[in-house]
This record gives sequence, structure tokens and C-alpha cells, in this order.
Amino acid sequence: MKKIGLISLFAVALLGACQSPSETSQETTNETVRTTETSTSKEEIGSSSVSSNETVSSAETSTSTQENSTQTAFEQLQKEYPDTPMPKEIPVGSSNLNIAATMTKQGFSVLYYQSEQALPLNDASLNQAEPIASYLYQDDFASSQETLNTIQPFTVDTGGRQVDLGYNIVGYQQGAAGSSILEWQEGNWRLRIRASNIDGQDPVPLAKQIVTYLESARLPAPEKVGTIEINMTDGTNQNTRIIWQQPTTVYTITNQDSMNALKMAVSMEQQ
Repeated sequence: MKKIGLISLFAVALLGACQSPSETSQETTNETVRTTETSTSKEEIGSSSVSSNETVSSAETSTSTQENSTQTAFEQLQKEYPDTPMPKEIPVGSSNLNIAATMTKQGFSVLYYQSEQALPLNDASLNQAEPIASYLYQDDFASSQETLNTIQPFTVDTGGRQVDLGYNIVGYQQGAAGSSILEWQEGNWRLRIRASNIDGQDPVPLAKQIVTYLESARLPAPEKVGTIEINMTDGTNQNTRIIWQQPTTVYTITNQDSMNALKMAVSMEQQ
């Protein structure tokens, strides 16, 4: 009986020893599976986060592009240079206003174009087009005298024939080398119109139109002097030049149309 008992105990012990490694292995395997599942889950979360960030970035870029595509060239110009004084009105009739602008060593330069198609600011195709107007902003002059040297204002010659321009304003007209020159002064502004006698041009009607317009519209006030020069024979954007100064700043507007040039200048007084 004792032998049978010992043999039974030995068999139970042996069976237990054989089963133990298998259970340990199974537990290790389960832990490995759980670790792998956790790692995979983290990778999926990380991948999802990156994808989400890329989607947000793409959406922001798309929104920015859409905003630029819906803005006019003038709106883009104002957005890019919000603190730079510039004309707020550039008449182009029923056409589209297109613009090329750049910073200069001393300020800011703008060219204005009239086109059937609306183009974004600084579109490359404008390099082949002719501007109808321009604006130049020059700043950081050392003194008023430097601004005056830049303007080089003319003096109204009162020795010519007197012409009543209306509103108690008198112009002075004289001829020179096939041209007729009419000059007058309004406040700190000096105005000159040059016409061609050969082409039968008469500066008086245009001068009266300008005087009438300026009775209800105000030009910017120069510190000392501003000049308006019109060449009726010039069909380019240099037909009319309006230039005035402040103690450290010079503003210049040109336009192929005299009245439109005045409207550009007047729109700067309204700022």
C-alpha cells in the first residue's frame, strides 16, 4: 500500500511539472498579443492625428486661395499695403481695373491698367500692357526743401492775356512755338495746360471744366506747393501729372485723362 501511495504522489507531481511550462507560455503569448494590439492602436491614433492636421492645413490653404481669387486687384493692393496712402478712386468706366505695385527704395510705386478681364494683383501679363495711370509715393525726405527740389514747381506767368475761368479765378494765356499755354493758381496749387495750336487745341474749355470741378471737390492740401500740368497733345498716361508735397513726403499721380487724374487726387484728400 505504501508503494502504491508513493507512486501516485510521484505521478501527480510529474503531471504538474509537465503542465506548468505550457500555462506560462500561454500567459506570455497573451501578454505579447495585448502589447501588439496596444502598439497598433497608438500607431493608428498617431496616423489619424497627422492626417487630420494635413487636412486642416489643406483647408486653410484652399480658403486663402479662394479669398485671393474673389478679391479684386485693388482689394488685394489695400490688403498688402494697408498703411500706405494711395488713391481710392481710379476711374475705368465699365472695364476692369488691374494693378501692378512694388516697393521702391524710397517708397511705393503703382501702375494702373484698364482691361476687359479682371486679373490678380501683379499678374505677369501686365508687363505687356500699357498703363492708363500711375501713382508714386516717396517718403523720408530730410526737409521741405528737398521735397520742393523734387517737385521743381513752376511759377505762374502773369504776363499773358487774362482769361476769366469763372468763380473769380483768372488764367493767363500765351503762345510759344506753336503751343498755347494757360496757367492759373488756386490756393497752394499751380495749374498749367499746354495745347497745340497746330492741332487746333484750345486749353480754355478744359481749364473752365477743372475750375468748376474744384469748386465742389477738394484737392489734398500741400504744405507749401502742388502743381498740375496737362499736355493735351500727349495720349499716354503722362498726359496729366499732379504732384504735391508734405514736409518729408512727395505724392505723384499721372493719368491719360485730366479729369480722372483729378478724381484720383481728390480721393486721397478724403482719407
